[in-house]
Amino acid sequence: MSLRQAILALLDVEPGTGYDLMGRFRRSVGFFWHANHQQVYKELHAMLEEGLVTCEEQVQSGRPSRKVYSLAAEGAKTLDAWLQAGTAPMKVRDPLLVTMFAGHRLPPAQLAAELARHRADHERTLATYHEIEAVIDALPPRHKLRYRYPRQTLRMGIHYEQAWLAWHDETVIALDLPAPAAQAPTASAATPPAAAKKRPPRRQ
Repeated sequence: MSLRQAILALLDVEPGTGYDLMGRFRRSVGFFWHANHQQVYKELHAMLEEGLVTCEEQVQSGRPSRKVYSLAAEGAKTLDAWLQAGTAPMKVRDPLLVTMFAGHRLPPAQLAAELARHRADHERTLATYHEIEAVIDALPPRHKLRYRYPRQTLRMGIHYEQAWLAWHDETVIALDLPAPAAQAPTASAATPPAAAKKRPPRRQ
């Protein structure tokens, strides 16, 4: 997979400006495919030159014109060809698991602190996923329909984070690890946070 396929997939859901796409990228495919805004804009302009996307300039009174990108027919063919080719199963490369494998060489308190540090990051990610899910679920039915497949992608992320947190708690008990010193309290992973302040995906 390349960044190109990720952008085409985003435009397949709905058109948007470069700014819109960057925001949607961070809130969706950015969780499993990293790219910065320079890379996204560079690829977007390259696809425009190749005819994979179209660009409509929308004039705004007193403000710069908006350039709204959409998936072109040729871009849809490119995306379909990639989807039809299939993908290779992902191979996990996680340094923390190597640390755990040789964890007997660490003092229990140090291993517990390292696990707690990772747990805090997974809790934050899970909270973000719940917020995004709440925003999608609050969309009107006709707009929610186009987010069915992205929502199920999000659900996979939610299940992964919940499984990681369950593994952490199981590990702490199985290895009889001590509670980390001065561990900051965190919100329950099972309770989705309020999403009232989150902006819904832009609708055209």
